[in-house]
Amino acid sequence: MTDRYEEFDFGVAVQDGVALVEFNDTHRHNPWSMPRMAGLTRLLTEFGRDDQVRSVVLFSGVGRSFGVGGSFHETAKFTGGDEVDAWIDQVTDLYIASLQMDRPLTAAIDGYAIGIGLQIALTADYRVGSSRCLLKMPEFELGIACTFGGFMLETVVGRAVTQKMLMSCAEWDAAQSERDNLLHEVVPAEALREAALRRASQAAGFSAAGFRKTKPYLNANYIEGLERTRVAGKLAHRAAFAAGDAQRKMSRVIGANAVAGAGR
Repeated sequence: MTDRYEEFDFGVAVQDGVALVEFNDTHRHNPWSMPRMAGLTRLLTEFGRDDQVRSVVLFSGVGRSFGVGGSFHETAKFTGGDEVDAWIDQVTDLYIASLQMDRPLTAAIDGYAIGIGLQIALTADYRVGSSRCLLKMPEFELGIACTFGGFMLETVVGRAVTQKMLMSCAEWDAAQSERDNLLHEVVPAEALREAALRRASQAAGFSAAGFRKTKPYLNANYIEGLERTRVAGKLAHRAAFAAGDAQRKMSRVIGANAVAGAGR
């Protein structure tokens, strides 16, 4: 852990210009609670102020998921009011912080990347997945809106893939994800960390002036669209949570996991 980053609830190591961020939630599937999203937002912003950081890797951790979406312990209690707006603001701020950070960002994905987990990966400049990773956007089967997932998928990989993922709610394995450009590269699980670090090290050697002037330009429309989605997402998620189906489904998942001891 680099001293500058000890306050953050992530494993952070900076070496030769590359900052490796390892997700270390107590749950091996790394659910994204609001405090953890806020922490990653602040961390990415801090990287943009650190001259020692020239490239960043987000790593799920060995044998751990990149993220299984938002924390159901939070969202199962939503009623469709102001708490939804606060959640949407936290989600949007994280995605925009990632896109605004003018360092190359590599996502190293093992296990599941679902919902918010997949959406975080979709803000990265390069995505490396393990051969066993599974990507999914299951919002409709959970009873919630998919404004962010739909917009981000369409922006990154196109409309046809977006429609297929959203309407099927199915898992995309590593091979299919690479074919559909959700992943740029697939490697054996045991090689994931080193493959991501190699890519990040190469990116750390880019001309800072060239890259840092290009990334904001390329991401400007993406960020503008997310700001529009912030507004639409609040309305859509308020309506979805007010209907009550999502909370019932999330509570069943929490109960099933508690009985099975899943993910611990």
